[in-house]
Amino acid sequence: MQTASPPLELKDIHLPDAVSLWPPAIGYWLVLGLVIVCIIMFISIKKLRQRRQVKRLALTELNKIKKQFKIDHDEKKLVSAVSELLRRAAISSYPRSDCASLTGNDWLKWLDQPLSKDKLNFTDGSGYLLTEFIYSKSAKADDINQLLSVSQRWLKTLPAVNSATQQTQEAQAS
Repeated sequence: MQTASPPLELKDIHLPDAVSLWPPAIGYWLVLGLVIVCIIMFISIKKLRQRRQVKRLALTELNKIKKQFKIDHDEKKLVSAVSELLRRAAISSYPRSDCASLTGNDWLKWLDQPLSKDKLNFTDGSGYLLTEFIYSKSAKADDINQLLSVSQRWLKTLPAVNSATQQTQEAQAS
């Protein structure tokens, strides 16, 4: 005779907990980080290109001024255009408070700062044309050529990054 075995007590099947939307899996965090890095790089590259564009446009404008001078030989117009170009480039590339209010020898000394001391500069060379030429009758051809070459050298030294933005970032970091 067989004895009846007690009935097996089976427990219900337990389903796993529902998958939560938060916190996301590590892959989502990595993708989000990659997207943020790409956005920051895109913005940085765009700003750098804009800064380089200021330099490129200023040099192009200087070449146009030279070509116009070869056509009309108007020294006053040339000096006025170069002076205006240098001022605009300075204000676009450096803090306005550093350069916008400068005149005379202070302006020439400020322009000389990025130039190397062994070569001609504004203060010792043809810079007088920028400050005093409107009161004189004519200038020497050498002085005009020297002004154009030192202006071109100065425009090539323009920073690729806006100094005003850079100083603001350094001040915030401190």
